[in-house]
Amino acid sequence: MPERPRIDLYCEDYGHEQFARALVGRLAREIGLHPIIRAISSRGGLGKAVTEFRAWQRAVSSGGGIGHEIPDLLVLLIDANCSGWAQVRRDLEESVEPGIFPRSAIGCPDPHVERWCLDPQCIQEVLGVSPPADPGKCERDLYKQLLRNTIKKAGQPILISEMEYAPDLVGAMNLFQAGKRQPSLKHFVDQIRGALQSLR
Repeated sequence: MPERPRIDLYCEDYGHEQFARALVGRLAREIGLHPIIRAISSRGGLGKAVTEFRAWQRAVSSGGGIGHEIPDLLVLLIDANCSGWAQVRRDLEESVEPGIFPRSAIGCPDPHVERWCLDPQCIQEVLGVSPPADPGKCERDLYKQLLRNTIKKAGQPILISEMEYAPDLVGAMNLFQAGKRQPSLKHFVDQIRGALQSLR
C-alpha cells in the first residue's frame, strides 16, 4: 500500500464532489491517513453519471493511460432521487467491478445531497440559524432551494452554488447524530470509514 493512498471520487456533480471530498478527508484525518483525493467525474446527473462511470471503469480495466489508474479506494456519490436509496445503492454496487476496484464506498443521498447538508446541528453551528423542518418529500430541487434559503437567511453570500458550504457543514457535523436522522448518510459514512481502516 502506498504511503499516501489514492482515492478517486466519482460524483454526480460539483455539489456531490464538495460533500464527498470533505467527508473522505475528515474521516481519513480521524484515523491518521493523508490520502491523495482526486475527482474523476463530477458533472451530469444520475443517468449520465452512471453511463460515464461504466465507460471510465472499462478504460481503467484496459489500462487506458493517464487518469485511468486503479485507485486504492473508489467513492461513488449519486443521488437516490425518488427511487429509494437502498435500491439505487444496490444498482450502483452491481455496476462496480470488484476485480477492478477492490475497495469502494457508495453513497446515495435520499433523495438529494442537499438534505444531508441541512442537518440542524451543523447548520446552527456554521450559519447561526435554524434550518426549516425537513419536509420528508422527494421533489426536484426542493432541498437545494431549502439550503439556499437557509444560507440567505443567515446573510451569507452564495458565489457558485449553495454546496460551496458543504465542506464547512461536513466539518461541523456530528456524524453519529446526523446518521441517525439520515440512514443513507450513516451507511455512506460507515462504508468510507471501513474502507479507510483497511488502508491503514
